[in-house]
Amino acid sequence: MPKAKRRLYVAYGSNLNLKQMSTRCPTAKVAGTAILRNWRLVFNGVASIERHRGGKVPVLVWDIQPKDEEALDTYEGWPRLYRKEPIRITLNGKQVRAMVYIMNSGQRCKPNSFYYNAIREGYKSAGFDLRILCDAAQDSVEEGEISMSPIVMEQILAVRDTGETNMFDTNAVMAIANREGYYELVVYLLDHKREYSQFILTGRTEEV
Repeated sequence: MPKAKRRLYVAYGSNLNLKQMSTRCPTAKVAGTAILRNWRLVFNGVASIERHRGGKVPVLVWDIQPKDEEALDTYEGWPRLYRKEPIRITLNGKQVRAMVYIMNSGQRCKPNSFYYNAIREGYKSAGFDLRILCDAAQDSVEEGEISMSPIVMEQILAVRDTGETNMFDTNAVMAIANREGYYELVVYLLDHKREYSQFILTGRTEEV
């Protein structure tokens, strides 16, 4: 009986989440981590990647069996929502071939907090730079939209609940956010202090 064919699968979105993958693909094993260079992470509601000069995307590389790939095909909506492409990566110092799912088409749209948090947990467990994830979510906001995501709101409220600072003191808020690992809030405050102040004052995220 021929041995089941295994192959390497590159995950950059919610399949970075170890708990999720253990349920979805129980025979998959982590082969290592890698960086996709000249690519960037984007959100069209859900995650995808696209070519971008100078960009980089940290990925978790899985060693999967055919049954795992069948489960992934279903989850990723292959071939209608996502296509599969071969890709060359450097894994443990060697050039190897792998497979990656890429969205066929889509419009920039920020992810919901449940989906985003699943990816965030994957980033944290793999030791990836959370700024890459934060920036991708921030860039998914449509032009003209006030870019306060649900997770930023949650983090603002969490800082408020500490009772440690006046919430209009953005420097103190940022210091607490840094301490607590609220990286999305830190990134938001760097570029959106006016919108933040409006939210604290009125509880609204849209322009008045």
